[in-house]
Amino acid sequence: MQTRWLKILNKEINSTRQICILGVGNSQKGDDGVGPLIIKKLRFEINKKKFNDILLIDGGEAPENFSGEIRRFQPGLTIIIDACAGGRKPGTIYIVNPDKIQYDDISTHKLPLSMLVKFLEDTIPTKVIIIGIEPKNCNFQEAISQEVDKSIEKLISTIILLLSNWKKTIPQTPQRAP
Repeated sequence: MQTRWLKILNKEINSTRQICILGVGNSQKGDDGVGPLIIKKLRFEINKKKFNDILLIDGGEAPENFSGEIRRFQPGLTIIIDACAGGRKPGTIYIVNPDKIQYDDISTHKLPLSMLVKFLEDTIPTKVIIIGIEPKNCNFQEAISQEVDKSIEKLISTIILLLSNWKKTIPQTPQRAP
């Protein structure tokens, strides 16, 4: 049985041609570093498999600084990965509704992701999905918790599998008649 986040991710990946994956977080604050860590691991896997049409960005604590790069790339889908404190069990992977993000309620960053999502959707034709992983600890100089580490591996393997299948189902641009 597929979970909700997996169904949504699968549907959105298979309906686009270019994908941006943006990792958000502070790598020095335990589980808050989940986004950048996933980007680092995905970069290795994606380079190995030679996927094209994918932009990976480690947005750190200021993902808004990369909005120009994202706009130039023109992805049909932007996936934001972040530690999101939504009161779930640590390590839970879920889709975050950007409308529900308040300044300090879910995301651990200064500028709410909802503002970045709105800006991207208003300035380029991209669908934005936020994948949250519930953190256990976001203390300075703490390691990633065991619960979150398991979710990192699960999310990476899922994304790689979906991207491997994506190239087989990617929508084709209609050819013009001569």
